[in-house]
Amino acid sequence: MDRPVTFALIGLGGISQSQHLPNLNRADGIQLQTVCDLRSELIDATRTKYQIPHGVTDVQQVLADPEIDAVLIATRPDTHVELTLAALQAGKHVYVEKPLAESTEQCQKVVAAQQAAGKLVAVGFNRRMAPACCKAKEILNAHGGPRNIHYRITDAYHIWGADFPPGSRVLHELGHVFDLLRFITDAEVTSVYCLAARPDDECIVLQFASGCVASIMSSGYVEYDMPKESFEIVMERGALTVNEYVELRTFGLPDEPTRICFAGHTHPDHDVTHRALFEAGNLNAMYDIRRRYWNLYRELNQPDESASHDPRRRKAMEAELARLPLINYMMDKGWLGALEHFARAIAGDIPLQLADAAAGLRVAQITDAVIKSRELHRPVEIPIILSTSRAPSASMAPNSVCHPVSIC
Repeated sequence: MDRPVTFALIGLGGISQSQHLPNLNRADGIQLQTVCDLRSELIDATRTKYQIPHGVTDVQQVLADPEIDAVLIATRPDTHVELTLAALQAGKHVYVEKPLAESTEQCQKVVAAQQAAGKLVAVGFNRRMAPACCKAKEILNAHGGPRNIHYRITDAYHIWGADFPPGSRVLHELGHVFDLLRFITDAEVTSVYCLAARPDDECIVLQFASGCVASIMSSGYVEYDMPKESFEIVMERGALTVNEYVELRTFGLPDEPTRICFAGHTHPDHDVTHRALFEAGNLNAMYDIRRRYWNLYRELNQPDESASHDPRRRKAMEAELARLPLINYMMDKGWLGALEHFARAIAGDIPLQLADAAAGLRVAQITDAVIKSRELHRPVEIPIILSTSRAPSASMAPNSVCHPVSIC
């Protein structure tokens, strides 16, 4: 890479504060040149904190700046398409947060615009670049590929998603899993079957063109103390498991390590001790942090007679909660790696292996089919109609951004 790729960040809300700002600031090969938001006071605070040269409230100023190579769009989902189309028309590469769009028709507009502009579009399905997933894919490819997958994704959606209509969780969370499974299997989903125990509490079965099958346990009714994600994969012979992106275990594979550990992800405003603990294989640290977070959250939201309503006690608890690692961001799910990979793809150093606009469309089609299956109580087939929607090649490029692992 001859020079850093110059980025602008559009939208300074929650995902930017928790992920994109610190990651753009420390990513190799990236220069964060400009931030854009409607809130001028937030722009000022962000520029000061991260020493960003420019801040604007008008997105047109970003798009008109010839020094900006790429934009990262982290605004409300209903603005993603409009901003992506405008950025492509202005000659910018685009990294857009998921979902790409709120309908397949809108996704198709982005696919057409990307092809016409000749620029790169990446959708924020970052798990492709999680070190645990990169290693899992490498092992799977060496042993005949995946045949049977079980993926669990459970969280406290009943708390943070309480303002959304019942049944919306599939739109907010499951796109990550659909894209990752396409990536791991290197195959398209041909049919889905979704059964719901109650709204946002579902079992989904996917059939792939390769013959692989996958089941997804998806529930928004657990608490913060439970790890959010894990998956198990049976290959031609043998199996592997990944626990919350911090540990990979293999079974029946004598030529592979039986246990591999991955360093945690950090944020500059929060405690970072967990990074080294995870890398050293101390998984109990993950459970202890989650349990402590949940106990503090629960006590701070107890009725007035709780000890947390003593002003000094409450202040101390709030301070401890603020210091703990971000509960669903303390493991490395590829946020930083995805941005570094995108920058190198823009520079022409490596082919893009992130989800592009066509992959975003395919995820939207799978999501639509899951919702339809849930409503009809029967399997729904998904035609493979996009030659450009094929999942990435089975092997990661040699120079792809996947961080080192630790055999523990």
